[in-house]
Amino acid sequence: MLSEYKEVFLEELEEQLQLMDEVILQLEQDGESEQVVQSLFRAAHTLKGSSAAMGYEEMKQLTHEMEHLLDQVRSKVRRVTGSLIDLLFQSIDCLKELQKDIMRDDKSVTDISRCVLDLQAFAKSTKEEIHLPLDGLSNPALSLDTMLKIKEAEDDGLKVYWVHVQISPECDIRGARFYVIHSNLCKSGDVLYSTPDIHGIEEQEHIPLEIQLLYAGSYSSLEIQHFVAELTDVTSVRVEPVTNETSVSVDQVIEMPATSVNDDQAHKDKSKAQTIRVSVERLDHLMNLVGELVIDHTRIDQVERTQRNQFTNDSLEELSQISDHLSRIIGDLQESVMQARMLPIEQLFNRFPRMIRDLTRDLGKDIELVIEGKDTELDRTLIEEIADPLIHLIRNAVDHGIELPEQRERTGKDRKGTLHIRAAHEDNQVVIYVEDDGAGIDPEKMRNSALSKGIITSEEAELLSDREAIHLIFRPGFSTASKVSDVSGRGVGMDIVRSHIEKLNGLIDIETELGQGTRFKIKLPLTLAIIIGLLVKLNEQTFIIPMSNISEIVRISHNDMQTVRGQQVILLRNQIIPIVWLHDHFNLPRKEQKKDHIQLVIVGSAEKRLALAVDELIGNQEIVIKSLGAYVGKVNGIAGSTILGNGKVALILDVSGIMNQG
Repeated sequence: MLSEYKEVFLEELEEQLQLMDEVILQLEQDGESEQVVQSLFRAAHTLKGSSAAMGYEEMKQLTHEMEHLLDQVRSKVRRVTGSLIDLLFQSIDCLKELQKDIMRDDKSVTDISRCVLDLQAFAKSTKEEIHLPLDGLSNPALSLDTMLKIKEAEDDGLKVYWVHVQISPECDIRGARFYVIHSNLCKSGDVLYSTPDIHGIEEQEHIPLEIQLLYAGSYSSLEIQHFVAELTDVTSVRVEPVTNETSVSVDQVIEMPATSVNDDQAHKDKSKAQTIRVSVERLDHLMNLVGELVIDHTRIDQVERTQRNQFTNDSLEELSQISDHLSRIIGDLQESVMQARMLPIEQLFNRFPRMIRDLTRDLGKDIELVIEGKDTELDRTLIEEIADPLIHLIRNAVDHGIELPEQRERTGKDRKGTLHIRAAHEDNQVVIYVEDDGAGIDPEKMRNSALSKGIITSEEAELLSDREAIHLIFRPGFSTASKVSDVSGRGVGMDIVRSHIEKLNGLIDIETELGQGTRFKIKLPLTLAIIIGLLVKLNEQTFIIPMSNISEIVRISHNDMQTVRGQQVILLRNQIIPIVWLHDHFNLPRKEQKKDHIQLVIVGSAEKRLALAVDELIGNQEIVIKSLGAYVGKVNGIAGSTILGNGKVALILDVSGIMNQG
């Protein structure tokens, strides 16, 4: 049974597919490069081997055909063209479908026959084949071991040459011909290096037309050239001595103190040993244990404060010191576990260039993608969760934000549009910007569209400011598209994007200028496991409001409250904000107000603001989020719970849920 290796295989598969996507795109944008082609070939070869070992025959067959085609490019038999790039991308898409089948344990696998036939037909075509002269070949980089062999051969008085041989394209047994050439050279000397490697010749099904060997022996260059050229299927031979630069570099390596080489190798070995794969479940379990420590320390701190108010002695002083030390240790441990869960957002951003490439081709647009802040780190769970909303925003911007080249030219813009994606850390949060230089959003068009769809009334439309009209985009069912395309209409699914981000305790906002472009701003916490929360009291019960949802806290008098259509509101900086009494929301009796003022916590989501009335503000605290469990299930307005320092359970408010109900 290979099921135990499935998870490891899927991890490698994801990495290789991402690499292949990036490399093919690089091949298309920057042109043919030996290093890039070799990287792509190696990825296909790796997947062929691992999929064969796991018994995934369809994937093995597909990667085998890709490898054959890439070998033609690597061997200079075929140039990189647009049709080849399209076929490679088509093959990657088929591999991704097979990946989904494997993840679902789906026996009815994706049909890859069409893609395989296309690859085979393309490989057999001769329209794009070329044969480069041997003068165009460069000598490969040599390993330290090979360089030491060269030095040893020269010290023994032998001659060392590069032997470049080109095989006829009509030769059907290149492997056998390569073996004959190698054997003939070994009769009078030694072959120190060859490409392809003679030891793996049986595993290589497609031997390139150009063969390079490093020969050390007594033959002269003319003698080598003569007897190799006489062999069957050899079209040309070039022999050149090993350059002085190689010998110099060998001398430099040999003259280095042995300790330097050993230290360098030890450093490399140490670096390798410092990187290991750890399952997500183990990290989650470790984070839960750290959370328990945070809770217990909070309780110890509470006990220490309580005892200090009643007694003063040396034991309490010692308890205080232990508590402070424990606080530092737990803080460091928590930070270390958090760092272990963090991944660069680059893993998500690397998906976008391929997506933009496909979208622009489908829509006939010319768009430059600019990505910044790839090294910004975020909890891996959040990276997975934010992927779909970001992809939707990007597709929306490409389809409905950035104009066609002809339209841009008519308005005096550059024909090529720009989509800017940026991530950064701000105030212990991660902020992601998705910005385009397109047409912007017309507030009047938004009003009319919302009015025609019955989302707002004509009276509401008249009262809406331009900013509020633009934020209608987040209303359910809203779109400005005359017809919904395969990509999107501006506004399609934006309500889902917002609700998804709010479930992550995040916020999304929008800025736009007509004719200049639109910018979406997403704020996310660094992790979903531990947050900073504001503790409040409602009739002696403690609740927690996530600080990421709070815009400000105000204190008002009863006279500051007004009533509009039966709803209590306050006017704050020319904005009317509804007041929600959390007591009523959770069916708690309101506490008799002995003071002449009311505490309001202003929470926000996009353009919407709500004032939550509470009895008392306790203060900020680090909160370990615990789910309510399957027995309790989902409760409207509650995101989870935590354990306070006094051992009691406090509920964490789901601000977006409360706002939607309000």
